[in-house]
Amino acid sequence: MSATRRVSRALATLPVVMMAAIGCSHSEPAPPLSKVPWTGLLAQEREMWSAEPGIDLVTGPAVVIRAYLESRSLASQMGDIDYVYPGFKHAVAPNDPAEPDYSLNPPPITQDLWPEPRPDSSSLPYPAVGTGRSHILRIDTSGRQVTAVVCGWDYGTAYDIGDGRYSNDPTNPLGTHNPDGGIFAQWVAMTAPAPDTSPPLPPQRGPAPAPTTDVFDRWRIVGYAIHGPTDTLRLAPPQWPTRQADTNACVTKAPDPPQRRVFLADGVHPRSDFPTQHPYPGWPIANPA
Repeated sequence: MSATRRVSRALATLPVVMMAAIGCSHSEPAPPLSKVPWTGLLAQEREMWSAEPGIDLVTGPAVVIRAYLESRSLASQMGDIDYVYPGFKHAVAPNDPAEPDYSLNPPPITQDLWPEPRPDSSSLPYPAVGTGRSHILRIDTSGRQVTAVVCGWDYGTAYDIGDGRYSNDPTNPLGTHNPDGGIFAQWVAMTAPAPDTSPPLPPQRGPAPAPTTDVFDRWRIVGYAIHGPTDTLRLAPPQWPTRQADTNACVTKAPDPPQRRVFLADGVHPRSDFPTQHPYPGWPIANPA
């Protein structure tokens, strides 16, 4: 997928995201999904997660982070908010409708809590293939306030442009791309639920590409921001003072060298250059009815 595709799907939602306590218990069944995630144009794309040592991907705030960011990606690419995971719509506060002057001010962290599905710019009429990778760089906690920084590495995804050809950037398949394209840092802010006697969610891992129940539990998303190494137009939100250092770390920690990243971004390729891996850690299979 183009370096601009996932960044645009994320930048289509530019600012910061956070979550606060919600009344329903995770033991309540989620309503049926109105749209099935990872089908249609995204049937051959999957997500793989990793994290720094000491961060558990299958319990606690990392589960909420995974569900939130995967939901944003789905809605932006498919051009339809109904592709988000169960619980998203009650866990995420409404967007702030303000339209700031980005040339003078950093974007407010509440402006793009929800993705803005825009078929004209955030999705293209090509099937997507390959594997997007995300890496949790850190999770910071202060009382019930939790923030996380997540690296996105999207150069391993592409579009099927027909005739056995696949391009990371179908709008400019013969162009020359920056080796740091398709890399970005995302900042997520959340409010943890107040302590109570509810049992915790079971570990969220499995072969499914998406959860079938509400894994947001009673968290609430309150802030979101994104920044790429080639993005010089937006000032850093004051809530994310380490934005540039975090973005640099995402470039340094990318699992492939610059030469490989440029190879994948430039030109057209066979399908084998963009393998679709199994989701990791994935989500539990739904219990049979």
